Amino acid sequence: KRKTRGAGAVQARSGPRSFAGLLDEAMLDRVPAEIATYLSAAAGPATTSTARKFCSVCGFESCYNCARCGMRFCSRKCNAVHAETRCLKFTA
Repeated sequence: KRKTRGAGAVQARSGPRSFAGLLDEAMLDRVPAEIATYLSAAAGPATTSTARKFCSVCGFESCYNCARCGMRFCSRKCNAVHAETRCLKFTA
């Protein structure tokens, strides 16, 4: 007796679906207007007045600026990486 492959194997062979394909499959245009969906939800403006400052190397909150180029970093380790690879003001 020969074994057949299930529907899961056929879908696995078709490859990954795109985000647009997943949105089409969800049929979000048929959802009532009072229910929030991916397409209708939106975030409001930030509540804080000051801009947040992030490290240019790792993305964590930073406290320090590079003296040569002004980019931000959070620690000595990130400063070393920045100085070696990312600092825009090279000295010749």
